Amino acid sequence: MDAQPLYDLSPLLRMALMGSALALGPLAWLWLRHRDASPGQRLRALILLTMFLTFDLVVFGAFTRLSDSGLGCPDWPGCYGNASPLGAHEEIVAAQSARPTGPVTHGKAWVEMIHRYLATTVGVLIIVMTLASWLESRRGRAGVSPWWATATLLWVCAQ
Repeated sequence: MDAQPLYDLSPLLRMALMGSALALGPLAWLWLRHRDASPGQRLRALILLTMFLTFDLVVFGAFTRLSDSGLGCPDWPGCYGNASPLGAHEEIVAAQSARPTGPVTHGKAWVEMIHRYLATTVGVLIIVMTLASWLESRRGRAGVSPWWATATLLWVCAQ
């Protein structure tokens, strides 16, 4: 008798890796743009970038909801157990043919997954922002209280 695991964490790990990889783009851009700046200035730039991408996430979340794409990939965190709709092509076709006017289409799956990728990227940036603010605080150079970043992280986790 094969023992089935209670829960498969591989889609969650793939999604976390995807978000981390996507967050490296803005972090690399930020580091290259502010490489000669002080750590406090880089932290402020990271905070502004995270705020901007959070605003984008809220707007894209509204688009996801208004375009009825929230069930484009009905499971979480992936799409039918895959990290992207590319791996779920057969499942999306089956769901679409079972309910042609239903919420699952390739376009809606991509809208939903892009929203999830953006949310994961913002989550990684908030973690980096929290760690950086605590490091700067310990060095005595923080211009912003690290408790704001910690409260932001806790708020995102609670939601």
